[in-house]
Amino acid sequence: MKKVHYIFLVCLVALGMASCKDNQFTDTIYVDPVEKTDVSTRVFDEWLLEHFTKPYNVEFIYRLDDSSTDPSYNIVPVSLGMADTVAHVALYLWYDVYDQVVSKEFLPTYGPKMLQLIGSAMINAAQKTEKLGYAEGGNKITLLKINAMETDNMEQMNEYIFKTMHHEFAHILHQQRAYPIEFALINPGDYDPNRWQDRTVPEALKLGFITPYASSQAREDFVETIANYIVKSDAEWSNSIKIAGEDGAAIINLKLDMCRTYLQDKWGIDLEALHKEVQARQENLDWDKVMHLEFLNK
Repeated sequence: MKKVHYIFLVCLVALGMASCKDNQFTDTIYVDPVEKTDVSTRVFDEWLLEHFTKPYNVEFIYRLDDSSTDPSYNIVPVSLGMADTVAHVALYLWYDVYDQVVSKEFLPTYGPKMLQLIGSAMINAAQKTEKLGYAEGGNKITLLKINAMETDNMEQMNEYIFKTMHHEFAHILHQQRAYPIEFALINPGDYDPNRWQDRTVPEALKLGFITPYASSQAREDFVETIANYIVKSDAEWSNSIKIAGEDGAAIINLKLDMCRTYLQDKWGIDLEALHKEVQARQENLDWDKVMHLEFLNK
């Protein structure tokens, strides 16, 4: 019996020594812990840190996090390739534009602190609408439907990205410094927050709204006027004014003048200069230079 006890004791000691030797604490009890660092995106993450986070004080979010999106919509993540393309062209057609036209300190100070990309749109089947972007809390802009973007289609890129960015950024600006209340009194009876989506573009223009969505409410009208004027070519804008007719054109031009004055007086932004810089870059878009950041003068 003593011999058996002795052998058992020796086994326990041996096991204890082995346990002490191999007792390396880890973050998980599972055999194959998940690697925290995503090696496949490490280079892109480091690039984003250097070109977005450090110079502009903005976090570029391309991984899908359900906790940061509306759970009532079914959405898909943006592809890594599209995220990379959007990042480069956003530097060219948005961030660097403000650097040149306003100042290099403007966006780091007043710009969004988070820029999130999502691959699909948010569809509202009941209203027959789709959301292409939104701003949250004055510091985050979310862009949607990025996976469907065609890089050789400037009109589509404006619709999915740049008009949305200028639209949402204008929201951020007027949330900090209010636009004049007179803007909402120009044609208040024509706003329709419930049926705006039933209006065609010509119908909206004739009522004095640059887009049907602008006719939903005054604050959307204000930012839509700014965003569309920046990204539309002179020919496109002139065509819209022509379709609007005399009455509609007079209203739209009055709203545009109020937007110009607001941006200049409240923020020191020259809307005409911003429009001209964006148009020049759109007309001379060289993807090779954009993807190699040859336009940056930092």
